[in-house]
Amino acid sequence: MRDALTVVKKAAPVMPVGQFKSLDHAKACAELFAEAGVPAVEITLRHDDAWQMVKTFRDVMPKALIGVGTVLNRRQMLRAVDEADFVISPGFSRELSMLAHKTLTTYIPGVATATEIMAAMAEEHRVLKMYPATAIGGVALLKALTGPFPEAVFCPTGGISEANYQEYLALPNVACVGGSWLVPSEEALAKDRDGYLSMLHNLYSAVV
Repeated sequence: MRDALTVVKKAAPVMPVGQFKSLDHAKACAELFAEAGVPAVEITLRHDDAWQMVKTFRDVMPKALIGVGTVLNRRQMLRAVDEADFVISPGFSRELSMLAHKTLTTYIPGVATATEIMAAMAEEHRVLKMYPATAIGGVALLKALTGPFPEAVFCPTGGISEANYQEYLALPNVACVGGSWLVPSEEALAKDRDGYLSMLHNLYSAVV
């Protein structure tokens, strides 16, 4: 079991959040990320072939941490235990938290309110996904949460882009952010793969 803080620190500054259109799209992105040295990826369970996509990423990116996102229920959690390096949910579930502790799974629950943060921290989670970050207050909310929750560490996701991600990373309680903008569409890959590769190289080489 990896410590959740280790996962988000390795993923920094931005963890790509993948919602792929097809297996071919997922493989092409995995090959791009592998070439760029992307350290960690979250693959959302929003496609019928999502679990096969997880396997593809593990095969193509053996040195990276491959996580499963949008985990909502017991069945998904138990499968993720065997197939992923870490698990992320958009919200907090005590049942999923208990399963994570029981199976020694690295779990990053999602929170949107102070009440949810308290519930998650009561179950010994201090690394949390803030979602949907921009819609619920963004940087201002995270600044306000620093006082009552000095030990909480966040990976905000949702509405974060190339234009604003550095504002989040400047906060002391943010270890990394989740970003779907790092995941090119099939059309964008075909048109400018080298441009995406250069962007990813620059993003991660700056923190090596």
